[in-house]
Amino acid sequence: MARETYLLDANVIVRFLAADHSKHLEKAKQLISRAEMGEIELIVMPWILAEVVYVLSSVYSVPRKVVAEALEVFVGGVGITVEDHDVIIDALHRFAKTKVDFADALLAAYSAARNLQPASFDRDLDRFGDIKRLVP
Repeated sequence: MARETYLLDANVIVRFLAADHSKHLEKAKQLISRAEMGEIELIVMPWILAEVVYVLSSVYSVPRKVVAEALEVFVGGVGITVEDHDVIIDALHRFAKTKVDFADALLAAYSAARNLQPASFDRDLDRFGDIKRLVP
């Protein structure tokens, strides 16, 4: 029998990491615990991680490095599946080491991984020495 699989929303991850709402925290812990025990699989899409990064860093004022480290541990957890895991880890590292927003760090990570040039007006991408942007 195939195990149940769920797409995880940003609010569950935020409640789990921020631990600021006791009822939601407990429910999030229970869900994640089921994944850790192999009962279910939780899939996290890249854009959901972008929302989590935004909420934690902007709304909760969590430092970039702390956000990146917490999410790296989270996406590496048992029962958690992230599309393009290596690209996501690279994007989290880029986000932690620079002042660019996570979406740009993600674009840079995908560009590097796929050996594709990003087309962008955003000069923030120039901070990454392993990619060269095309200015339209």
